[in-house]
Amino acid sequence: MNKEKLFISNKNMPEDILAKRVFLWFYTFNPHVVFWVYAPLAFFILIYSYYFTDISLPGMLLGFSVAIAFWTLFEYSMHRFVFHWESDRPLLNKILYTVHHGHHEYPNDSRLMLVAPFISLFAFVLIYGLVYLIAGIYAHPFMGGMAICYMFYDWLHYASHHYNFKNPIFQKLKIHHMRHHYEDNERNFGFTSVLWDVIMDTWLKWKK
Repeated sequence: MNKEKLFISNKNMPEDILAKRVFLWFYTFNPHVVFWVYAPLAFFILIYSYYFTDISLPGMLLGFSVAIAFWTLFEYSMHRFVFHWESDRPLLNKILYTVHHGHHEYPNDSRLMLVAPFISLFAFVLIYGLVYLIAGIYAHPFMGGMAICYMFYDWLHYASHHYNFKNPIFQKLKIHHMRHHYEDNERNFGFTSVLWDVIMDTWLKWKK
């Protein structure tokens, strides 16, 4: 990302640029789609975990809690090392532009904020399989927690660009993220938590 020119416009990306640089089937327009997809999915996974496996309630809570903690690292790592990756390969570069680089150039274009569910679900299934190989049946409450984390992360990210709720927690998340866009896009990679920005020394400290 170019630190000297952090964004092009706060308006929507022009249609000719959109058609040329973006895979149109990678995104969705409706911010509620993530709830329609992941709320039932999380509910089904957690119900299945509790009633149809041998996992105890403490085991359920443990798996769910680990997912919330892991999400903060996963979100930070994906944002910093994958979404901000620069590639010399045209196809990969177009994918990265669609998924994230275009969002930095036109940060308030809602079309570049929400990933199409079939893309995120593909990644979700891959992670589910990997976690199941490692943790067995405890992958179920873990992935239920991950689904909930993703659902709220995706919507909160959208809201931080389009709403201004007075809730103090929301305001802190919004300010932290806006500084990533408008002050230094090589800092403040975390969104739902500043923990890994602090640990990895990528945190822009709070201003009074």
